[in-house]
Amino acid sequence: GKGASDPNYLIGLGSYDITGPAADVNMMGYANIEQITSGLHFRLRARTFIVAEPGPQGSRIAFVNLDACMASQLVTIKVLERLKARYGDLYTEKNVAISGIHTHAGPGGYLQYVVYIVTSLGFVRQSFDALVDGIEQSIIEAHGNLRPGSIFVNTGEILDASINRSPSAYLNNPAEERKKYKYDVDKEITLLKFVDAVWGPVGSFNWFATHGTSMSRTNSLISGDNKGAAARFMEDWFDGR
Repeated sequence: GKGASDPNYLIGLGSYDITGPAADVNMMGYANIEQITSGLHFRLRARTFIVAEPGPQGSRIAFVNLDACMASQLVTIKVLERLKARYGDLYTEKNVAISGIHTHAGPGGYLQYVVYIVTSLGFVRQSFDALVDGIEQSIIEAHGNLRPGSIFVNTGEILDASINRSPSAYLNNPAEERKKYKYDVDKEITLLKFVDAVWGPVGSFNWFATHGTSMSRTNSLISGDNKGAAARFMEDWFDGR
């Protein structure tokens, strides 16, 4: 199904580099102590979408999608501190959501829990700073780009982009449960499209169940993996229109 909002929102988009150290830093994802960055496949970005109701009392939300394995509570805390210093209470933990595409080919060491920084041999300031700076700048850009627009939502199936990595194990689920689903893996995609009232389509993001492991555990090049590549292909296609 699909639907559209009335054109009574303010929509802002921002994007900023978060690549981080491209040499001598352990990667986040595979927990392989020997997987050390040694170059670039392609650069990583933070992409921000802000949707706000018009007027000084209108509610708003900022959603940040990272070319990173996952978000970090410590990164989020620092970003919110900076946003508070810049915007007061406009952006807080109540309306800022930061998510990762789950690439396994980005620099590690930026999380706050020991289990996630064992293979990076501790906290990596360069990784942390690149994320905090990039997220902040992408939100600043999106905030400055707020313009009237609409939001469209659509869902559909993509049949040739994913598989169940253990179909034999899936068969151990009760038959009555398996009968509820058409496939042994979720093949539904959900997409939000943002349309400027004057400029037309300006951006989108989507959810689709693939694991960010197209780049192997022996890869040493920084990469956004399959979802990072999809974002770049979409942006390149859009810019080339």
